[in-house]
Amino acid sequence: MAKRIMFVEGFDGQVELMTDRVIIHRPGVWNMFKYGFNAKREIPIMAISEVVVRQPLLLGMGSIEFVRSGRSQSEHTKLNYSLVKFKRPKQPEFEMLKEKIFILMNELAKQQANHR
Repeated sequence: MAKRIMFVEGFDGQVELMTDRVIIHRPGVWNMFKYGFNAKREIPIMAISEVVVRQPLLLGMGSIEFVRSGRSQSEHTKLNYSLVKFKRPKQPEFEMLKEKIFILMNELAKQQANHR
């Protein structure tokens, strides 16, 4: 069973970092219409090729996107299921999330290299 490392709440979703995957939860009525009822997306750490963080503008929102190496068909549409928006006060938490994901990606890559 994977262990929870970090949990961050964004504007249109919650991101849960586990030891082996990233889980995006989309609760709420607005998200129900946009993504489906209680939408949840699980992305394995090994499937993430990059993490894109867009800084919030003066009055706007920032975002974090988990780019998958083998993107699913749903990610080619205009609606990006692997992107979570956040407000300026949450920026340090999302930056920390990004760094922890990179640490996990490096650890998993080292483990795979040792098994070869």
